[in-house]
Amino acid sequence: MALPEVPPSTAIGEADQRRSARGGAFSMFVDSFDVYLPALVLPAAMAYFMPPDLPASVRATFTTLLFTVGLVGRPIGSVIFGNLSDRIGRKPVTMISGWGFTIVTLLIGLLPGYGAWGYGAIAVFAALRLIGGIFLAGGYAAPIPLALEQAPPGRRGRVGGLIGIGAPASFLVINTLLLGMLDVLPHSGFLSWGWRIPFFLGFALGVAYLMHYRHVVEDDSARTARQGARQPVVELFTAHRALIFSVFLFTCGYWFATQMSVSFLPTLLVQVLDQSPRLSSAVEIIGSVCSIVLIMVLAAAGQRFGRRALLMRWALVLAFVVGGAFALLVVAARAGAPVWLIALIAVVAKVLPSAPLGVILVYLNERFPASVRASGYGIGYMFGLILPGLYTVWLLALSAIMPYEFTPIVLIVFGGLLMFAAVRRGPETNPVGQHAPVVASEVVR
Repeated sequence: MALPEVPPSTAIGEADQRRSARGGAFSMFVDSFDVYLPALVLPAAMAYFMPPDLPASVRATFTTLLFTVGLVGRPIGSVIFGNLSDRIGRKPVTMISGWGFTIVTLLIGLLPGYGAWGYGAIAVFAALRLIGGIFLAGGYAAPIPLALEQAPPGRRGRVGGLIGIGAPASFLVINTLLLGMLDVLPHSGFLSWGWRIPFFLGFALGVAYLMHYRHVVEDDSARTARQGARQPVVELFTAHRALIFSVFLFTCGYWFATQMSVSFLPTLLVQVLDQSPRLSSAVEIIGSVCSIVLIMVLAAAGQRFGRRALLMRWALVLAFVVGGAFALLVVAARAGAPVWLIALIAVVAKVLPSAPLGVILVYLNERFPASVRASGYGIGYMFGLILPGLYTVWLLALSAIMPYEFTPIVLIVFGGLLMFAAVRRGPETNPVGQHAPVVASEVVR
């Protein structure tokens, strides 16, 4: 079953549609801000949490593990909050999960370091990341499906693009702040308290997000109509097993290819290729601006030419163009290439994986029936992160047979090809040149 072709009732006017679309975009922004904050800030601040004499590869592994543990919590949260979203409504789940991850972000910003707690500081950090990941999953399972369900069919691609740009927009804010702090604060000041500022900002953003979502309207009639099962998760894994497996393969492939750019690239630049944290932040800032533009361009192209058709082609771009960019980046850095050239290659590697995000959000939601949409979208999206989220393990294993700095290329190529195969076997959810509803047999497979 496709997403509804019209808003569920006249209770949802254009102003309410726009408010829910902004809520979905705000949700993506806050989620990405909280999820990727450690991956972007900790490479420059890891000395606060670890002894100074550890090898670079061990420090990089700890940094990525602190990021990864947050991803582990998200599949758990997708089951909990996806099921609740289909049962009790999108808005209540948004508020519950929002307060959860907002408070966790504040607690992380208050943590002491290695000097006070030893390795206990990292252990508590990891525990908070796990809990925060569980709550953050609710930001996918509730506000994003609601925003797309209430969008008119002709604007669905645009709404998906608007939601998608929340991710690079959060990177832009984080790295602009980080770059400014690295320029202004002395190194000792950044390590002792400066790194906390982005986490406190994350807390403030979470509160602002919750205040905005208080005014988002969810149509009660639509909520009642989609309650087809007492336990949507059970229905999902009985009546829609093939569909959820297909979506899992798709998201797993996408995240294998994308995690290297969105998560590991700062660590690769700073801790493995010995580039400066300022260069990494500059790459993130430029890449975020370019990603915002390209996400909207691809979202419009998917609406016009078909989302499946676009995603198949972009999967090959991930496998070969992004994989090649990572290889060229390592070679250039080891050869002592000019900083501007290293930055240019890194921007290409950063931008291309994020570009189809708006298309992906709409495509996944369109594939699930309304009664299990939040469960299916949340679980399919989040469970696809599990194996890619363990990328630090795969990178270390691959380093036994090849240089560590080249190991991301293997995961990128594998992920792009897996994504291509999964999309190729799936349906087109946005038939080109028509806005008629897509029947269940065409979408649910």
